Amino acid sequence: KFMEVNDRARREAAYHAIWKRFFKDKDEYNRIYDELVKNRTKMAKNADFETYREFRFRELERFDYGVKESIEFQDAISDIVVPLVDEIHTNRKELMGVESLRPWDLNVDPKGREPLLPFDGADELAKKCRVAFNKVDGRLGEYFDVLIDNKLLDLDSRKGKAPGGYMCGFDERRVPFIFMNAAGLQKDVDTLLHEGGHAFHTIACRNNNNVINRDYPIEFAEVASMSMELLAGTYMDSFYSSSDEAKRARKKHLCDVLVILPWIATIDAFQHWIYTNPGHTIDQRTDAWMEIYTRFNGKVVDFSGLEEYSDNRWMRQLHLFGYPFYYIEYGIAQLGALQVWRNYKSNPSKAVEDYLKGLSLGGTRTLPELFEAAGIKFDFSRPMLQDLMDMVKNELDKMKEV
Repeated sequence: KFMEVNDRARREAAYHAIWKRFFKDKDEYNRIYDELVKNRTKMAKNADFETYREFRFRELERFDYGVKESIEFQDAISDIVVPLVDEIHTNRKELMGVESLRPWDLNVDPKGREPLLPFDGADELAKKCRVAFNKVDGRLGEYFDVLIDNKLLDLDSRKGKAPGGYMCGFDERRVPFIFMNAAGLQKDVDTLLHEGGHAFHTIACRNNNNVINRDYPIEFAEVASMSMELLAGTYMDSFYSSSDEAKRARKKHLCDVLVILPWIATIDAFQHWIYTNPGHTIDQRTDAWMEIYTRFNGKVVDFSGLEEYSDNRWMRQLHLFGYPFYYIEYGIAQLGALQVWRNYKSNPSKAVEDYLKGLSLGGTRTLPELFEAAGIKFDFSRPMLQDLMDMVKNELDKMKEV
């Protein structure tokens, strides 16, 4: 929240407070990660795999893509998306009229307008999201009523509440539950739209009596959620009486769609290096991280004087510690979601019909078959990335004055 205030000095102070506290324990994080890499490498060797990377790809049942495709995706993001993000940051720098764009300048409104305030309290957030879902398709509004009517939403932030946001399914009752920590910000809207997509996935496939067949692969699970951010996000007028504010919210989300892809590539590339160089030292790991981070971070944001933060930024990514090699899925799913949105723009009713058909299959089909059922392609190749980034860029160009 403090990163969105217009007072630049206050934002900078908040930035330092966050990162200084986190990196107070960096030595312990390094020790823990060293131990994890050692144990995971030993596990792979015991199972007769050359590296933990090979072991983990097999463990994650990645039958439809492998290391080669993952690295090609990283390269395509570097070539296609990083320049677009640099363009976004350059435009922000010019609008703010600053000599250098610092990391604490990335979330504030570049024109100095007050932060967006889309709702007041959890009840209003739920009601407005319900309106947006209903505008996409009446069935989605009815699905969301299941959560509202059965008190399956825990949205407000409060003292003592665990951090984060997620959807989980209650298998016996076959209903979803959404947990989050809303603070009245636009990102909270994005979160509930996202988790709503996961909830719709759970509801759409709950008639399958085999609980295992209701367990869908992550790459497609995130298509369900990210698609809903894009589809329901079309109706930001559900949250704002001002059309200008609705457009601001939409533009911010589309920019975020681009900005997250280089970070996904960064985390994925870092893990490929980690587990193909398991005997590395902490200094070697830091050097490798900075080489990868620099490649995908672009050339506009100025991190000078913040080297300690940059050198150890990877430590804030929970997946590296608890869920190795689980992150590229978000990039693959984002391309799937953008395809759903493209379909929706040309034929809304058919796009939603296909979307729900794909969701209804749960985990009973392969990844390519699930994507196909949803009217999209399981394709994260360079040409597909280029086509979809051109589409997003075209939409952003229409909102240059926003």
